[in-house]
Amino acid sequence: MTGIMVASPPAAPQSPDADAGPTERGRRRSFYLFALLFFVIVAVVIAMLAAGLMSGGGGRQFELAITPSGGEIGPDERMDVEVRITAIREGLMFFEHDLPVTLRAEDVPNGIYVTFNPATGLPDPVFTSRMLVAHAGAPPGAYSFTVLATGADGRSLSLPFRLQVTEGAPTTPVSR
Repeated sequence: MTGIMVASPPAAPQSPDADAGPTERGRRRSFYLFALLFFVIVAVVIAMLAAGLMSGGGGRQFELAITPSGGEIGPDERMDVEVRITAIREGLMFFEHDLPVTLRAEDVPNGIYVTFNPATGLPDPVFTSRMLVAHAGAPPGAYSFTVLATGADGRSLSLPFRLQVTEGAPTTPVSR
């Protein structure tokens, strides 16, 4: 039997992992796990961003406090009052941004002078200002005015300030 060859069935193709050793399989598995982890992280970040945008994450709330909330002054006197604005943190930290808050006094009676130093600031997390209340000729009596804090986004808070103007100490005539 010369010259006759018997054909053997074709060999099945080898799988890509069949000739790869355990090290190569481990590298591939690590790559796929890393890629899966990366896509999961990206999906979570996108979901957080979408949740923040839908919930209006840019809005800031704040609190207003005045210490003391009222006082007494006489002619040519003044008083120094602390005005404190505290930001209330809500939602995701990514969406918080600082918005300036401006202070002003409304319905100030004639003869009373009110000013703030500084009048505008960022409550991050607290903005403190000094309100100067000075006598400028108001007759004795009970007065009230409003301290208003307005954020750049239009939100505002107000508190009343009560002021008692007293008569000055009686002056004794100078004897000659």
